[in-house]
Amino acid sequence: MQLSHLCIILPADLEEIKPFEEPKIPQPMQDGVRKDRHRGCGSQILHFLGDSLRRLQDSKWIGCFLHDKPSKQQPQPCLFYDLEGIQLSEKVGGANPRIFSYAELYIGSKGFCEDEVLGSGGYGKVYRAVLPSDGTVVAVKCLAERGEQFEKTFAAELVAVAHLRHRNLVRLRGWCVHEEQLLLVYDYMPNRSLDRVLFRRPENLKAAPLSWERRRKIVGGLAAALHYLHEKLETQIIHRDVKTSNVMLDSHYNARLGDFGLARWLEHELEYQIRTPSMKNHQFHLTESTKIGGTIGYLPPESFQKRSIATAKSDVFSFGIVVLEVVSGRRAVDLAYPDDRIVLLDWIRGLSGEGKLLQARDKRLPDGSFGLSDMESLIHLGLLCTLQNPQLRPNMKWVVEALSGNILGKLPPLPSFQSHPRYIAISSASNTSISKTNTTTTTTVPSSDMTISFTSSAYVTAMEETIYETAEFENINKLSSSKSNNRSHRQNALFMVETPREISYKEIISATNNFSDSQRVAEVDFGTAYYGILEDGHQVLVKRLGMTKCPAIRVRFSTELLNLARLRHRNLIQLRGWCTELGEMLVVYDYSASRHMSHLLFHHDNRIGHSILLWRHRYNIIKSLASAVLYLHEEWDEQVIHRNITNSSIILDPDMNPRLGNFALAEFLARNDHAHKADAKENNSVRGIFGYMSPEYIEHGEATPMADVYSYGVVVLEVVSGQMAVDFRRPEVLLVRRVHEFEAQKRPLEDLADIRLNGEYDPEELIRVVKLGIACTRSNPELRPTMRQIVRILDGNDQWFMESGQNTESIEEWRQKNACSLSMIRRVQALGIQ
Repeated sequence: MQLSHLCIILPADLEEIKPFEEPKIPQPMQDGVRKDRHRGCGSQILHFLGDSLRRLQDSKWIGCFLHDKPSKQQPQPCLFYDLEGIQLSEKVGGANPRIFSYAELYIGSKGFCEDEVLGSGGYGKVYRAVLPSDGTVVAVKCLAERGEQFEKTFAAELVAVAHLRHRNLVRLRGWCVHEEQLLLVYDYMPNRSLDRVLFRRPENLKAAPLSWERRRKIVGGLAAALHYLHEKLETQIIHRDVKTSNVMLDSHYNARLGDFGLARWLEHELEYQIRTPSMKNHQFHLTESTKIGGTIGYLPPESFQKRSIATAKSDVFSFGIVVLEVVSGRRAVDLAYPDDRIVLLDWIRGLSGEGKLLQARDKRLPDGSFGLSDMESLIHLGLLCTLQNPQLRPNMKWVVEALSGNILGKLPPLPSFQSHPRYIAISSASNTSISKTNTTTTTTVPSSDMTISFTSSAYVTAMEETIYETAEFENINKLSSSKSNNRSHRQNALFMVETPREISYKEIISATNNFSDSQRVAEVDFGTAYYGILEDGHQVLVKRLGMTKCPAIRVRFSTELLNLARLRHRNLIQLRGWCTELGEMLVVYDYSASRHMSHLLFHHDNRIGHSILLWRHRYNIIKSLASAVLYLHEEWDEQVIHRNITNSSIILDPDMNPRLGNFALAEFLARNDHAHKADAKENNSVRGIFGYMSPEYIEHGEATPMADVYSYGVVVLEVVSGQMAVDFRRPEVLLVRRVHEFEAQKRPLEDLADIRLNGEYDPEELIRVVKLGIACTRSNPELRPTMRQIVRILDGNDQWFMESGQNTESIEEWRQKNACSLSMIRRVQALGIQ
């Protein structure tokens, strides 16, 4: 007997195999409230209202909103409720930004009362508001309209922030357009902004200074946020206004970067010159401009040059200034100091030349509350980030590693700053003297004949034309130039954010040619995947789930939709929508005419022209997949355990960049909350794909990051060897066992390379990833590296292998810890399945 696919689910929860009952549609009443037997009057009123609305619809008074009445042949909508009785559209859309009514924001902020003002700057004020619907506290950024350019800036912030998902970014909850006002609604940050806590202000003179531990934590969080923006999205985002007043602090003093009014998106390249495909709805194009945007004191020197273009190194410079502010406890530019200390950067550069860096520390920090070497290293890092030449500044990925203590040896030496021009040369009408009574000071920027004026607060944000221009707003800009004052048209056409939506069955049938075999891409977990093109032109992958009456599959369907809608990373598949008509369960992803990785790895085809996965693509897949899993484990608001990292969960785009999908089994764990461990012990149902599940997960059923590391290691070995994780055609079924026996016999690791590569690979990279795959699949989870360590190893840092020593395990130890898997293999083989 031969089977093309084998799916084993073990062991099932009891509640998953009971007969399925169609969930009842919940009534709009609170739990525990009984139906009133005297409700005849209410029923008559509802009946009357229903008839009235139907007559109004038939009268064509609302014809502009009237949809064609479906024919008998068309499928009728079928509301999908999960097993908790919650409608799917409400559950999936809950985490996405939405349009707020002006009324709820007005009521929540007590009529935008001055007592509710959290701060002001940029283009308006920020108010605290309590949403009347559910009591959620939010921050409302209230902006007064100032013309076409301001609208474009508002739209840029809306588009840039709407889909960002990172634990160190302020989350956008929604927006509102009301008459002449534009409003953005964000999560409320109880501890306000970093500048309010860090610097001496009248309201916090008696407050204890920010502790050194919290300062380090804030700097690390800000670095992680910028690393995410620069390198972990489909397109690179350059913030361009990183400063202490834009770094918000949550209740635990975690840094949250906000204010994306100047942010712009740029396409960027991966290693090996592989370009990521452009998203069709957010492209920004460079335009020639001599204007600058940002804040004096944080702007890099190159920003003052003609035709300057903001790059990621611009953000690195601003980050370095924030680091120096955090260490010193003083502002980047402060006129309260003597002339030679007004500009923080120039003063600390001078201290560096004198070998007195520690004199820059915040004197309010008590002695013994910090390590001297730790503080000196942080100042050193800040100066590296603010070097005059942008090419010499580190990138944010390196900065994150340095802050984590993962850089081998000492930091690179600092240059002599005597040869560096001053960041700002202070001058006035009388040479270098500054009149303290004047509210305006003139500053001359080196390497430029430009003169800049700024107020004594030194916190003026430039509001001129920015150096980028949006392509998608071109038609709307033409409407604006024609002096059109149609506010409703602007509201409907300009400020729109695409979020996952419910797609009609008719549209999906048309896109997939009625699920024809020619459109079928692959068999995936619990269903089949089809390629299609929606009516709006988006290329999509439609996953059609089978066993639609199975409660376990229904739970996984709603879980995957909810989870995917909340995540954003360049190497995670993006949810486009879903459909539940006619009892179907269809998940729709962005696709771009890609293929499953398993097709290129395992479907051997010797025909001329058949593509073979090149080594540079394989290494990029392994590296990019590690970045995605690290994001799930450490960089999102909650810790995400994927539990289903397999070759069939990975899609490759046309440039061979991987996208991890299949989140049906993912588990979301609140950080610093250990309550899930007790729950896991009581409900230790094992869910996953055989061959990828770690021994401890099969035995105990507790989802941990190390279980994902094991699954990732299996995929690494598959990519290197071109062999499947489980193959009953071979004498030794499990790939992991074959590789570990290979290692125990001390055979050359190069022999594990896929023979189809024909020796065309980088030997150093091959040995690295084979060692990594073996380390990740150790039976003892304590011997496996973390995902952050894996990312470092793939960047070329092999130090971990030397530090971990010879953590090998004997064949007998391996058999003991994998007894469950070996027993299952024997049972399957006894059935004669190949």
